[in-house]
Amino acid sequence: MWKGIDVSDNQGVIDWEQVATAKVSFAILRSVRRSGKTDYQFAVNLEGCRKYGIPVSVYKYTYATTPEAARQEAQQVVELLRSHHLTGTMVWWDVEDKDVLRPLGAAKLTESIRAAQEVITAAGYGFGLYVGLYVYKERWFDFNAFAGIRLWVARYYRGYRTMTFDDGPDQSYKPSVNQDITAWQYTSCGEILGIKGDVDLDIAYEDPMLWSQPAVEPGVIYTVSVADVWTKELAEIARQQFAARGIVGAVHKVIILE
Repeated sequence: MWKGIDVSDNQGVIDWEQVATAKVSFAILRSVRRSGKTDYQFAVNLEGCRKYGIPVSVYKYTYATTPEAARQEAQQVVELLRSHHLTGTMVWWDVEDKDVLRPLGAAKLTESIRAAQEVITAAGYGFGLYVGLYVYKERWFDFNAFAGIRLWVARYYRGYRTMTFDDGPDQSYKPSVNQDITAWQYTSCGEILGIKGDVDLDIAYEDPMLWSQPAVEPGVIYTVSVADVWTKELAEIARQQFAARGIVGAVHKVIILE
């Protein structure tokens, strides 16, 4: 399992150096506010994640009641990600507003979510769903229409009692749904170094590198010189380690001519 956080400008100014020391495996940043404006801390949060190598994905809390409104919201997210040179990033579509979304009924809400998905995936970004467990149990929309989509579920089994980042959630309270879940948001009252006040804490059940954008600097790459001299055995070990992360490579023999 991998432990992470999701944040917005509600957390104020975050000290990402301290967050990194807590060994956060991923961060999910709010992208666009209800007004259509960018989250006030998005750029600074992204910069902090880039500086300290924390994988990033984003979320959008949707208020869309029609497919047209959903497309507009999704396009705002796409434009934001492009403006920050983010490619392939996972966008979590946050479906939880009881006042706006629940009254729509399953058919209309499903249609709106599908419209957002089409815009986001057509732009080359990943699409996942965030829901409270109550949304799933009450079947606000047709979950079968999104079979295979990554699912991030919220369930606060300890209510609103404070939990530190070092506290692991009790897995017996993991949200029970009829499909695999990618991540569990287990509290909104978390504590972690670098953030003043409450923060959402999450557990991922697959490597976040599979759905988070490596927080790279646009137009810049870094290389690491591991050793000046390799043995064939060490090279093969390194190749296998990279392969386990989905990076395909080959062992090359290099002869140095003096």
